[in-house]
Amino acid sequence: MSRKRKEQTVGRPEPEFKFTIYTAIWIIIGFISSWINMVIILDTMQIWSYLTVIFTTIIPGVIIGLKDRYWGYGYMGGFAIAGIPFLILVDLFVGGYVFATTLFIFIIVMLIFWLGWRSIGAIKRVEE
Repeated sequence: MSRKRKEQTVGRPEPEFKFTIYTAIWIIIGFISSWINMVIILDTMQIWSYLTVIFTTIIPGVIIGLKDRYWGYGYMGGFAIAGIPFLILVDLFVGGYVFATTLFIFIIVMLIFWLGWRSIGAIKRVEE
């Protein structure tokens, strides 16, 4: 006895990478919010101000990424990139801290959320 199997892909297929104007806008927004965050850190130099980097990257990055993951990549990328000119022009420690922390958070969020969701969407279901 043979049964006819039909495979269906669960979820939608993964789109190709598209760098749109909206991704560039989110890079600029991430850059500006990072710069403001670094100025706050530099002015206060308190423990809570260092923790704001974590909250201002993860929460908006995931929320933006739910709409379009490349926008989330752009926001976090802009946030991280802002640390480089800040460490050269203003303060080495604060700029380096923001760059390294944001890059680390970006890698973790990308591995957990976006790659995890991608692999879940690629699971095939067998109907009998």
